Amino acid sequence: MDGYSISQVAERTGFSASTLRFYEQEGLVHPGRTPAGYRNYHQDDLELLAFIGRAKGIGLSLHQITELLTLLDQDQCAPVQDRLRALVDDKLSDAQQRIAEMMAFTDELQLVSGALAGHTPDGPCDDACGCTAPDPSTTSLVAPRVAPGASTDAPGTAIACTLPAGEVPGRITTWQTTVDRAVAREALDHGVRLRFDPGTDVAALAELAAAEQDCCHFFAFAITIDDRGVTFDVTGPDEARPMIDALAPATQ
Repeated sequence: MDGYSISQVAERTGFSASTLRFYEQEGLVHPGRTPAGYRNYHQDDLELLAFIGRAKGIGLSLHQITELLTLLDQDQCAPVQDRLRALVDDKLSDAQQRIAEMMAFTDELQLVSGALAGHTPDGPCDDACGCTAPDPSTTSLVAPRVAPGASTDAPGTAIACTLPAGEVPGRITTWQTTVDRAVAREALDHGVRLRFDPGTDVAALAELAAAEQDCCHFFAFAITIDDRGVTFDVTGPDEARPMIDALAPATQ
């Protein structure tokens, strides 16, 4: 029999059989059928799925991928490239905005931490303790933004990421690719749980967890493997929740 079965395509592309059936249902791919009624994929289908996988890897939505596939059918590179560049630029701008927001939030946490470290009254809270309002007299106690590569082990240091700025875009792309491959996301009390199909590259998840631990010591990770697949838990203190939500939102 010419062509490939759905199990062979799943092995070659990394997409699960259920995902391949979903793509067919949504009209992204159109495998043929054998006389016995089984799906029969050809090389063109594999190339199309490779394009879909790359588009998903950079965080494009199903609607955006469908739009690109329509342009791809025209056999003209320029419209595909122009639209893909616009989508990537939007993704890049969004990622940079999220980084800026997290840096601003880190500064705010450092300000609060510094205010709380300056004065503890013997009795009720007062105007200088930092519990009910920031105290300008304690701003000199605010820890500076942690420099790339600096240690965050000193007592009282606010939550901060020490990843060098030049590596941030690549790390965000890795997170986006990882989250996009999850088949489900579940909010936890202190973070999020990502669920993946059986056969997921656990080593890649462990590598990401180790990389994050190296620059963000306040994160905690747990990987569980069972007959239902793989779960990847990302947790941390309450102060780190906005950062977790930015990297791995619990809802799609």
